[in-house]
Amino acid sequence: MILILSDRNDAHANYVIEKIKLEKLPYSRFNLDVESLKETSVTYENNEWRIVQRGTTISLPEIKCVWSRRTFVELLLDEEYDQTADFKLWKNEWNKTLLGIYSSIRSLPWLNPWRESYKAENKYLQMELALKHKLQIPQTIVTNEKAVALEFVRKHKYVALKLMHQDFYKQGTEYKGLYVNKLTVQDFEKFSIAGENPIVLQKYIEKHFEVRYTVVGSEHFACKIESQRSVQTTVDWRRYDIPNTPHAAIIPPPEVVSSVNALMADLQIEYGALDFIVDNSGNWVFLEVNSMGQFLWIEDLTGLPITKAIIRWMKDKLTY
Repeated sequence: MILILSDRNDAHANYVIEKIKLEKLPYSRFNLDVESLKETSVTYENNEWRIVQRGTTISLPEIKCVWSRRTFVELLLDEEYDQTADFKLWKNEWNKTLLGIYSSIRSLPWLNPWRESYKAENKYLQMELALKHKLQIPQTIVTNEKAVALEFVRKHKYVALKLMHQDFYKQGTEYKGLYVNKLTVQDFEKFSIAGENPIVLQKYIEKHFEVRYTVVGSEHFACKIESQRSVQTTVDWRRYDIPNTPHAAIIPPPEVVSSVNALMADLQIEYGALDFIVDNSGNWVFLEVNSMGQFLWIEDLTGLPITKAIIRWMKDKLTY
């Protein structure tokens, strides 16, 4: 039995489950959004868990592997709940209960194990390990000292401001993220002498194109994103202009494949969505890896068989 940790609106889980059904593989889906958990009963007794969600029983002894799309109770973008003490207590107790459930199946194969997945999201650790495994990264500083930041910007003329924690905010009826921005010295005029949070600055690298690089177990899928064809995506392709930024499957250099394998092994994860810049000299520059990154749009635009790789991983683990 495959256990899929997700939420009721997860298009990726929906799509993969349709393929799982075609393969006639046994699976259980455990949705962790608020509304789904309000229709879930759970009991722990005599060292055994009994979980029933919307009338369907999830039998942990039958689970052979876990695909983790979502691990804890977090509000979806469209979920607006009063942050009352009662709700915070409800959410926190559910998360502690989920930890108990995961502990009972911790020895099974996970894509990805929740502890390693959250550790791997640490971008400082990613940079350290990327250098260890001979991946190029942009020259980087982390500081909340204005003088240090200004010196770095003057040295490089243009820098990229990178957030270590990606969040979304609501503007009218739309949800927007804070993405990478290209800055000059003038942009730091309002940066205070004291009291600012630390910021991550990287030398801005002129791009030839960008790469979304997805790893599933031992399988690698690289997608070239021609972000420089659109003014909207020149600095960060996540400002999406799909019609004007062609996507195509490419073969990464062998030395990059080798370094990515070593990085993934060091992070102890088997699934990762990595981002690279390829500069005008053809150098591959590593930016980050997302251990729960999205992949469907890459598959739709390029035909790269990422879903098939995920299902192959699951089928292999069902004989575990």
